[in-house]
Amino acid sequence: MAIEGLKCNVLDIFQNDYNIKDKWISSCREFRLRVDARIEQGHLYEKDCSKKKSVYTDKMSELQQEISTTKSNIDSVILQQKIMDKKISNVIKLQEDLKDELEKAKARKEVLLLEMVDLQYEVEERKKKKILQWDAIKRACNIYKVHLDVYISLQEDEDCQFIKISFFTNNEETKNKYFVQLSYSDNHCTVERIEPRINKEHFNELSSIKDSSEHSKVSDITLFLCQVRSLFLKHYMKT
Repeated sequence: MAIEGLKCNVLDIFQNDYNIKDKWISSCREFRLRVDARIEQGHLYEKDCSKKKSVYTDKMSELQQEISTTKSNIDSVILQQKIMDKKISNVIKLQEDLKDELEKAKARKEVLLLEMVDLQYEVEERKKKKILQWDAIKRACNIYKVHLDVYISLQEDEDCQFIKISFFTNNEETKNKYFVQLSYSDNHCTVERIEPRINKEHFNELSSIKDSSEHSKVSDITLFLCQVRSLFLKHYMKT
């Protein structure tokens, strides 16, 4: 109801015959009803807004929780990415280190191969030299055996060779009773034992040794064997 509906002219009240009071009451009642309706609508609107606000508040809380979770996930992903980058960096460094080690190992392998070739050549040369030495020793042993009735046996150690020269081996009575044991090292022969033992007077007759000590060095092995054999025949053989 418009406010104009409540306006009236006082002169009209006296000139016209109608009850303005009823009209006024009716207008006030209608106005009150409209005000009540508007108040009720305001309450309903306020209730609806409050409900919507509660919904929006819950939704905002959910969104805030989702934002927080998403941010935490993003931080976790960033951390994992940093860890992965660090692992990749370590792998790359390890690959570079392995590459360097492989290069060094390759260089060492080449050096070792060259050393192996040199050692193999040296071994082959030693074998050839050893074979020549053994051939010479075999020939000498055969000569001693045929012409002097002497048997020679050899025993090798790491740094030394031991030689046993047995005399008169063709005779069973004298076999293994007359012999000389020598050691050979640093290109020198040294007397280790003479059996039967030669007395000092006869020992001094051996011109093939360098001194008269018990472990004398032999200067000429062939002459030494001949002189020892001669001493055995002359002074120690039982007739």
